[in-house]
Amino acid sequence: KMLRGRSRMDEHARALDEVARVAREAEVDAVLVAGDVFDSPAPPPEAEKLVYDFLARLLAERISCVLIAGNHDHPKKLGALTALLETVGIQVRTEVRPPADGGVVRLVSRDGSEEARVAVLPFVPERRVVDACLMMGPEGGWYQEYARRIEQMLAALVAGLTPATVNLVLGHLLVDGARRGTGERELHLGQSYGVNPQQLPPSAQYIGLGHLHRPQEISAPARTLYAGSLVELDFGEQEQEKRIVVIEARPGRPVAVESVPITAGRRLRDVSGTLDLLHSQVDALADALLRVTVKADSPVPGLAERAKELLPNALEVRVECATSDECR
Repeated sequence: KMLRGRSRMDEHARALDEVARVAREAEVDAVLVAGDVFDSPAPPPEAEKLVYDFLARLLAERISCVLIAGNHDHPKKLGALTALLETVGIQVRTEVRPPADGGVVRLVSRDGSEEARVAVLPFVPERRVVDACLMMGPEGGWYQEYARRIEQMLAALVAGLTPATVNLVLGHLLVDGARRGTGERELHLGQSYGVNPQQLPPSAQYIGLGHLHRPQEISAPARTLYAGSLVELDFGEQEQEKRIVVIEARPGRPVAVESVPITAGRRLRDVSGTLDLLHSQVDALADALLRVTVKADSPVPGLAERAKELLPNALEVRVECATSDECR
């Protein structure tokens, strides 16, 4: 994802390096990716290369992967290599499937002694549920219908799970009450389309969610976490502690959850002050991406340009004058 026209491909690459390193050092059996994989339905080749290089690293370490589509992903494009990737232990799901047709993914531990079942729910566009309701009932029921249908899909996916296996759910959806940032697309974040936490299946040992960028745990019948985005994607995500969620699970037991910090992404900072004050902070701000407000007593020609020269990582510069509206 770019930010104010600035490519951040190097940051995403370093973040994926950290994920691969943590997965290798922890000797995990599988990596679960809850979407979004890409920011755009038509990602640039460089972004696709990053993703497939990452998957190749997992393959080299004999680490399985389950990856589902989010609302930013194009299902057909992301799913184009599904058949090929499945032959090497990478399971891609871009649309909802019945349990017997890939809706529940079977994973075997490295030593073959245990088995996990992962019920997967890629992003379900509202229109697929709501369009049918438009002709059927009063407007107030459409949104409730969406949440109810999601609940039914999840219930169907976990219906065949048994205590003999590790039982996980991987989904891309919005849960009511979850805290948002500002980097998520508002089209898919209307609270009306949120699923109540109590609608999540209690039979799962762990539910891993994608959709929201803020790392957080949800109070639900099963242990439920949004891992969050790998780096700060927007200025509304400042000071969020980005992380990888590592879980250890055994059949019939509560999971152990560990959050491993990701350090790769540049921090995003809002900074404000006079040019002299900003000058004194140059060293401390050297590695951050900035949104800058320069304060002045009165209009000063070229002040914004001077601030950009002083802080080359400024993505946006605004001048604010105490005595005039001309600078605003």
